[in-house]
This record gives sequence, structure tokens and C-alpha cells, in this order.
Amino acid sequence: MQKITGLLYYLETERSKTHDLYENAVFKLVKGGSTVARAVNEANVLYPEMYQLRRIMDGGYRIVDAIRTNISYLKSEKQSIN
Repeated sequence: MQKITGLLYYLETERSKTHDLYENAVFKLVKGGSTVARAVNEANVLYPEMYQLRRIMDGGYRIVDAIRTNISYLKSEKQSIN
């Protein structure tokens, strides 16, 4: 779990950097005359890692939650035995 949470922290920093680039691209495209919807679609093409990071990180957080739940269950089971 420590390795996963460490990796998720690193991915958060990368996601933050990519998100800034993504938002700047949307802003420039809108300022250049594109509609917001078109600008978002173009930014999605320019920065596909935004979607990839989001999906990977969501899965990682679900795994960490499952591990925490399992640890908590094992602790409560151990206490009920004693």
C-alpha cells in the first residue's frame, strides 16, 4: 500500500502539470476563436494523458481503499478473537 500511495502522489504531481498545460491549450483555442466544446475536444487530442492519468489514478485509489478496508476488517476480526 505504501508503494501504491507513493506512486499516486507522484502521479498527482504529473496530473497537475498536465492539467495546467491542458487548460492553457483550451484557453488559447477559445481565445483563437474556437467554441469551448471544440477547444476541449482539441485539447483532449493534444493531451491524451489527461484521460489516462485520471483512469489509472481512479483505479489506484480504489485499490488503496480496498486494501484499507481489508486491513480494518482483519484488525476487527483479530480483536473479536482475543
